[in-house]
Amino acid sequence: MSLQATNYKPQASHGYTLVEAIIYVAILAGLAVVFISLLFTMTRSYAQFRLERDIASSASLGLGRLVREARSAASVDPASVLGSHPGRLRLNTTDENGLAITLDFYLSAGALMVKEGDSQAASTTAKNVTVDNLIFYQINLANSSAIKIEMTLVAARGATARTQKFYDTAVLRGSY
Repeated sequence: MSLQATNYKPQASHGYTLVEAIIYVAILAGLAVVFISLLFTMTRSYAQFRLERDIASSASLGLGRLVREARSAASVDPASVLGSHPGRLRLNTTDENGLAITLDFYLSAGALMVKEGDSQAASTTAKNVTVDNLIFYQINLANSSAIKIEMTLVAARGATARTQKFYDTAVLRGSY
């Protein structure tokens, strides 16, 4: 009898077992949940960053202008509303030509407005930022006068909102 080599090939598996498929699906689902969670966290963080930026720029522009103008003002006009919300600050000052003018700071529909003399009033806050609280206090000392400013800004985009309080004081140039 002659010995012949047999061509035996074991059967190869075609596909995955049920246990393998469940494990792969579970791993993919876990990765998807982590990715979506990170995406939502990054979106919320970016929204908070934009609100912080809007509040900071509105505070810088509005409060900065208030302080700068108060420091160069000669006096506070008696028509100002001091010590209560919404405050109104009217400053007696001069323009670039040396002519006497009045600067008027007040709230209109939640925006901090500035009106220079007879010109058109302009907003100093971003569109999505509102001034929730604006109070001016006059501080009179023997040799000088100052204005203390309290301002609360609220920024909102969609369901996300941010509130921040600001305080500053400016000594009037014409008071010392």
